[in-house]
Amino acid sequence: MTSFGEAAIGLLAEYGVTTVFGIPGVHTLELYRGLPGSGVRHVTPRHEQGGGFMADGWARVTGRPGVCLVITGPGVTNALTPAGQAHHDSQRMLILSSAVLPQGHARGAIHDLPDQRGLTSAVTAFSRTIREPDELPEALADAWDVFESRRPRPVHIEIPVDVLRRESGSLRRLRPASQPAPPDPAQLRAAADLLSSAANPVVLVGGGAIDAGAEALRVAERLDAPVGVTINARGAVASGHPLCVSSAMCFSPVSELLLDADAMLAVGTEFSELDWWGLEGEVRPPARLVRIDIDPAQFDRFECTPVLGDSAAALAGIAELLGERSELAGRGAERVARALGGLRWPAEIAEHLPLLEALDRALPEDRIVTADSTQPAYAANHAMPAHRPRSWLMPIGFGCLGCALPMAVGAKLAAPERPVATLVGDGGLLFTIQELATACDLGLPIPIVVWNNHGYGEIRDSMDRAGIPPIGTDTTARDLVTIAQGFGCAAVRTSDPAEVEGLVAAALCADRPTLVEVRP
Repeated sequence: MTSFGEAAIGLLAEYGVTTVFGIPGVHTLELYRGLPGSGVRHVTPRHEQGGGFMADGWARVTGRPGVCLVITGPGVTNALTPAGQAHHDSQRMLILSSAVLPQGHARGAIHDLPDQRGLTSAVTAFSRTIREPDELPEALADAWDVFESRRPRPVHIEIPVDVLRRESGSLRRLRPASQPAPPDPAQLRAAADLLSSAANPVVLVGGGAIDAGAEALRVAERLDAPVGVTINARGAVASGHPLCVSSAMCFSPVSELLLDADAMLAVGTEFSELDWWGLEGEVRPPARLVRIDIDPAQFDRFECTPVLGDSAAALAGIAELLGERSELAGRGAERVARALGGLRWPAEIAEHLPLLEALDRALPEDRIVTADSTQPAYAANHAMPAHRPRSWLMPIGFGCLGCALPMAVGAKLAAPERPVATLVGDGGLLFTIQELATACDLGLPIPIVVWNNHGYGEIRDSMDRAGIPPIGTDTTARDLVTIAQGFGCAAVRTSDPAEVEGLVAAALCADRPTLVEVRP
């Protein structure tokens, strides 16, 4: 007999799922019965929150959904923070959970959570209960439509325990995932006409265009236009390209290139305040604004010429309509060079440049860096080069601590051939420090660079600036090196950022994670 739980795993494998993250429990036993022989690898975090962050890291690197298997109740609630992060940043995540039988609610059933769907619906594209085995193929088909043809979001699917145990035949994928509708030719023409008539156009690439960097560059080169890149899009256009100002666009004089333009092409971006924090006041794009987005709701914030659809397809269509404009070649690169040459980093970024430069020298160009909410990572968002798409994993928008270490595990499993490093503060590390054990079990050579300012340094500084006596910000783990060694990791300590280069380079060649503690 094949149980429905076994068949569900087989159906995931049909969708190309190769790795799932989760901690087994009594409610998910039938799902785990299906794993042996399925070709699906199971990775055990030390906390479901870590598993959710691993799935998020996997998704950001691969562009495919990261999958979590979690138990009813606490497994679901533990995965909600990573789901909220993935929802905020439009990432693909599938949370497959068990559920308490309806008759068990409010009657003392183990793991009882009265309304899992209601709880998860706020941070998912949809949450659905499977009451019969033949409902799952449709639910997964709908999930993959979200992942492939709409603005990506997490999806939650719950299966009551008794349904998981039922006898089931094998399940088949119903249909290929839908693809986004092609852009409207009239919208493409309107966008091309507006951009071609501009004297000083600019291009802004957001996270929704992370895989459309080549197409964005084609448009920028035909317009001879500077290119700005949001934090979630870092690496879509390489930092060293002559037209690219990367994520320095909120600092003068680079900001003037974008804000003084007479037309802007913004693709796959919400205009998040976090990408523009260095400006005084709210960002105001030029009056002549073209926006490309797969989400029509984005067109409501600013008056714009909209192009609805996939970023790469829309950009390719605009580039074709623009044609070659060789008479402009070189002027945009000169403007970018002058602006970057005049850039003077504010003190809160400049003080971290020695550490970031050491990291940059130690890590090859095909690196993946995961980062948490810590002051050097905030600086790195703007000052550290990014050379490849899906290489800078700093989910700054949701702003939760603890994501960097488990995201690095997911990223390294997703791209084992690429070097992966983590930049985290001591406060953030302590949220998920137990995942050092997971990384060590897997033998992952991840350098974990910890900026140890003994607590929550950014909040401490914010309290100082606000005239509030710092409360709750001075914390310590006493000895991070010994703790890391207790998890089986290598660990070293330095107070000299220049030493980080050699320590990180050595860690990339190790057979396990290495914690590199930097004490300023």
